[in-house]
Amino acid sequence: MNTNLEIEYKTLLSKEEHNQILNFFEDAQMIEQTNYYYQSKNSLNKKIAARIRQIGSRFELTFKIKQEKGKLEVNFDVPNNSVEHFKRNDVQQFLNEHQFNSEWKYIGELHTTRYTIQDKYGELCIDHNRYLDQEDYELEYEVNNEFEEFAYKRYLEILNQFSIKNIKAKAKFHRFIITKFGLD
Repeated sequence: MNTNLEIEYKTLLSKEEHNQILNFFEDAQMIEQTNYYYQSKNSLNKKIAARIRQIGSRFELTFKIKQEKGKLEVNFDVPNNSVEHFKRNDVQQFLNEHQFNSEWKYIGELHTTRYTIQDKYGELCIDHNRYLDQEDYELEYEVNNEFEEFAYKRYLEILNQFSIKNIKAKAKFHRFIITKFGLD
């Protein structure tokens, strides 16, 4: 198990804005990833989100827990996508310690073609997401926490460079949930 405090800035893009940014950052590295989403069997818990992410042959079970600032990510390496991993002793111990429901069910997946650019403040991600019958594009800036203030300025500079408004986007998981269950 490892943990990380995730602080990121994100905005949804049009397909044209996505392509414009992608064309500018020619050296971006492409990654295909799939998020397999899970929810607590009893309810949609707004304090925790769960997924198993697959990149190539690597799988990672991640719980994201809302914090005052950012989200605490708690990660467990797993061999594949299976709800059975939620029953592992170390996962159960984590869930019990934080008083989260220990029963989970699979609810669907989201595929992302991600292009990444590293800089000294963090990682810029140019994403094309496909889930359910939806398709969207987004720009994320996952920041190195020690440079948060500078990273936000850099993020705004990138948006300004392409004349894109800074409209905070919901997380991928939340967009998926809204679409799947018809929520607002």
